[in-house]
Amino acid sequence: MVISSPSGGGKTVVRSGLLKLDKRFAFSVTCTTREKRPGEIDGRDYYFVTVAQFKKLRRDGKLLEWAVVHGNYYGTPVKSVAAVLEQGRIPVMTIDVKGAHSVKKIFPAAVTVFLLPPDLKTLVQRLRGRGEKPENVAVRLETARSEIKVASRFDYLVINDKLPEAIREVAAIADLETRKIGRNLDKVKAFGRQLGKRSRGA
Repeated sequence: MVISSPSGGGKTVVRSGLLKLDKRFAFSVTCTTREKRPGEIDGRDYYFVTVAQFKKLRRDGKLLEWAVVHGNYYGTPVKSVAAVLEQGRIPVMTIDVKGAHSVKKIFPAAVTVFLLPPDLKTLVQRLRGRGEKPENVAVRLETARSEIKVASRFDYLVINDKLPEAIREVAAIADLETRKIGRNLDKVKAFGRQLGKRSRGA
């Protein structure tokens, strides 16, 4: 599952709430060259790397997707996604719009969710609330405008007004997707084989 939003849209807090709500999900940690924010922990929130380290990961083909956002590099290490899948859990990726589209091209079955604040005023308040400088707020709002233009490419849209409701809505999307027939054909086929054996034995 891929969750994207404009900066300040709430993708990180929704992801955290989703992981607490449902143990089927696990966070696929991404790497970045930006500086750590207060409270962030290397290896939990991001893998914080230098530009040189990031470029080496990219050259070595160890990134599933990558993008430059507001002058910083972001990318998803292949090993992060593989580790979650090996546990039999659903990887949750919180990445930007470009990264989401890259993942969708590689994994068409990936479910993409676009989070949007209820209104512009709320988005500005959230950006200011996390200590963004006025000039940075302006840049991020301009980026948000271009990101919203391609929101229709996502599978689902969730309005992040009240956080608990947004978390439950994303969890409900996952429930819906896991029940789709195309994702459960192996179970259908197995049941059919059992019926076949039973009919032959009757």
